[in-house]
Parts: sequence; C-alpha cells; structure tokens
Amino acid sequence: MKKNMVKTLSAVFVLTAISKVLGFLRDVIFANIYGLEAEATAYQAALKIPTQIVDIVLSSAIVSCFIPIFNDVSKKKGKEDANRFANNFINVVSIIATFIAIIGMLFAPQIVNLFTDFSPSTYSLTVELVRITFPMIIFTAMAFSFVGFLQSYGEFNIPAGISGISNLVVILFLLIFSNTTGIHGVCYCVVLAWLLQVLVQLPFAKKFGYKFSLKTNFKDENLKRVLKLAIPILISTAVLPINNLVSMKFASGIGDKYYSALEYAYKLYVVIYGIFSYAIGNIIFPELSRAVSNNDNKSYNQTINKSLKLISFLLIPLTVGLIIFSEKIVSVSYERGAFTHESTLLTSGALIFYAIGIIGAGLVEIMNKAFYAKQNTKTPLFVGIFAIVLNFILCYLLSKTSLSYTGIALATALVAIANGVVLSFLIHKENQVFTKELFKYFGKIVFSTIIMGIFVYSMIDIADYLFRNVEPSFIVNLIKLGVGTGGGVIVYFALTYFLKVNSFFNKVLDE
Repeated sequence: MKKNMVKTLSAVFVLTAISKVLGFLRDVIFANIYGLEAEATAYQAALKIPTQIVDIVLSSAIVSCFIPIFNDVSKKKGKEDANRFANNFINVVSIIATFIAIIGMLFAPQIVNLFTDFSPSTYSLTVELVRITFPMIIFTAMAFSFVGFLQSYGEFNIPAGISGISNLVVILFLLIFSNTTGIHGVCYCVVLAWLLQVLVQLPFAKKFGYKFSLKTNFKDENLKRVLKLAIPILISTAVLPINNLVSMKFASGIGDKYYSALEYAYKLYVVIYGIFSYAIGNIIFPELSRAVSNNDNKSYNQTINKSLKLISFLLIPLTVGLIIFSEKIVSVSYERGAFTHESTLLTSGALIFYAIGIIGAGLVEIMNKAFYAKQNTKTPLFVGIFAIVLNFILCYLLSKTSLSYTGIALATALVAIANGVVLSFLIHKENQVFTKELFKYFGKIVFSTIIMGIFVYSMIDIADYLFRNVEPSFIVNLIKLGVGTGGGVIVYFALTYFLKVNSFFNKVLDE
C-alpha cells in the first residue's frame, strides 16, 4: 500500500468518522425527543423504506457499475468523452429515481403494509411520513452518482464529508424546530438534507470537467455496458437492504418499541463499524479497478491482502468491545429524556447480537469490491441470493424463540458472517489471498483481543465495585466506559506491539 494511499485513507477515515459521529449525534438528539414511542417507530420506518428501496434498485450499483466503465472510457477515449458519459449516466439515474419516487408516494399504503406489521395508528402515521420521504430517493441517487464521479478522479474527501454536512443540518433542525413542526417537519428536513449533499458536490464535479446537459441518450453503448453490469450487481448488493426490510417486517410484528430498539441498536452498530470498513472499502475499489485495468494481478492480490489485515486489526477488537460495553454504550449514548433505562436494556440486548457480525460485514465489504473490480457480478449474485434466503429462514426461526426481537439481530449477524466467509473462500479460490503469513497475523490479533477482553472485563468488575454505593448516572457510566475502553486500547496496542503486529502493520502501510 503506497504512502499516498495511506494519506488518502487517513483523510477519508477522519472525514468518515466526523460524518458518522454527527449522524450518531443526530440519532442521540432524536432519541432524547422521541424515545421508543410510536412517532419514533413511524419515522424510522418512513426513512428506512425508501432508503432501502433505493439501495436495492440504484445506489449500491451506481458506484460499483459507474467507476469501472468511466475509467475504461477515460482511458480509451479521453476525459471529455468520459465526462459526457457521466452526465448522461446521472440524467438516466435521476429519471429512474423520479419514477420510483412517484410510485412510492402513490402506493405508500400498500408499500408500508408490505414491509411492516404495525398497529393501526402507527401504520397510518408511517404512511403519511413515507409520502414525505420518498422524494429523497431522487437526491440520494444523484448524490451517489456524483460520489462515483469524484472518486473516479481520485477525490475521496468530499464524498466522505458530505453526509456530515447534511447530518449537521438535521441536528440544528431537531434542536430548534422539532417542537413546532413535529415529526412531519423532521422528515421534510431529511429530504432537504439529501438535496444539500448533491449541491455540495456540484462545484467539485465542475472542477473535474463535469458539464450539466439535459441531453439524455438511453441508447448509449456505455450505458448499455453499465446496465449489463448492473443487473446482477443489483441482486448481489441488494442483500443488505433486502435483509433489512425482511428484519423490519418480523420486528414490527413483535411490537413498536422492539422495532425502535432494534433500529437504535443497528444505527449504533453501523456508526461504529462503518467508520472503519466503509472508508477502507471506498478507497480500495478504485485501486482494485486500476489493477484489473492494468492486468496487474500482483497489485490486485496485495490490495485485498492488506485490506484484510486492516479490517482484522480494527474490527476484531471492536467486536469484543461492543459486546462487553453494550449496555454502557447505549446508556451513555441515548439514555436521557424520552429514552428510559428500559429503552437502554432493550437496545443493548440487540446491540450485543449485532456486534457478532461485524467482522463478517467487513469481509463482505472487501470481497464484494474485489469481485466488482473484475466485473465479476455472477459470483456475488449467487452468494447474495443464498444470504437473502438464509436471512429469511433465520429471522423466522429465531424471532419465534425466547430471543424474540434480539433473535432478529442475531440472524443479521449470522448472515453477515456466512456471506463474508463464502465470498472470502471464493475469492481465495481464484487468487490465493489467504496466505500462511495472513493467518499468522490473524492469530496474533485474536490472541491480543482475547487478553484485552479478559482485562477489560476485570476492569468493569473493579469499577462496579468501586461505584457500588453511587447512584447510576450518565457521568458514572461515562467514567466506567472511558476507563474500560481506554485501558482496553492500551492493552491491545501493547500486546500487538510485543507480538510485532504493529511493526508488521507499519511495514504493510509503507510498501
């Protein structure tokens, strides 16, 4: 991994972290105002339905299909032709998204009924909010298209930071206007925040030669190439959103508050692991695409190998930390205002099971990018279908057990692991990326994580004993969490240093 790539990764990591933290702060403020009440349930469903639909139909395939074709056009015909292709692509995507948004607004009652099993009052409110939120599909599709355009030119900082700007807008709205506009106003604000993501990227797109034109050519050969790539990619990348909608259906049938608890837990899970895995995934995809374009198999394999080392170094200890500190993390994050201690217990129970799937989700992020870079869409397609079927079966079975709503979180985790393992096995079969050296590296990480976990668990017992006569509060939980995580980080880095993981890690980055 070249030094300039490390520098880019560091900048993207920081910007992604800021965006995720702001998104987390947005959720904290929202939880404080609405807790696990019906309005919170309806709002979260009204956002999830259109965003998951656009993930199924458009967004996951936009960057994955656009970047390889754009790079190929740029290499063979030049930047001017590539930029014209980009404008045509964005126009077509916008037209499709507008059509979907109109259908969603017209058939909102049927769509909500398909994906949820809410009580009548929550259902009616969800339908109202869905009609407000569906137009954001248009802006979401446009925003992702510009992300692909900028990343094709090696610009990662702006795409990594745009969601932070829109999250800040929603935060300010919640603090200033939520009491007067209610939950409907919050939904309108979210739609406008997505529009802002498009507007922020426009000046930077123009800097790289993007010129807007209404001229749209549906018969463009490059567009046909995108479509050929997109159809199987749409199925394979639709695994997560389809699984989320399936989980939503089962969870909403258990009860409104359980659905909201799962949503809050899932958002925490995504914020915490997404800071690391999404940043790595967004960086490596263009690198993998260029390696494939140059027929450089060695560089392709090295990029995958080093990405696996990065995610294992970060995500394995993160998994253990989330499981151990789940209740304290939720308490410090959400427990105030309308979000009670009961809400904390419900949410932390789900977070524990979601955490089990972190490393699996990281593997899926890396391996899907590896297949798409080679324009191999069939393999992720079949694995994706397997994951969708497995998720439905596990959600049905586990939600019927004593695990109840937490069984749905466990199903999500198990599917992520199974999906990641199968994809990893298949990519290794083609490229032999799992070397003895890599497994030795994994072993050191696992050993360091186990010792860290034992140490942290002991520290929690000591902290609980020292604070046994102190009433639980935000400050007390924050101190326990800070001391525990701080101690855990020190122990983990000390162990990896003595096991020469850190030196090996630095060597990897300097290559």
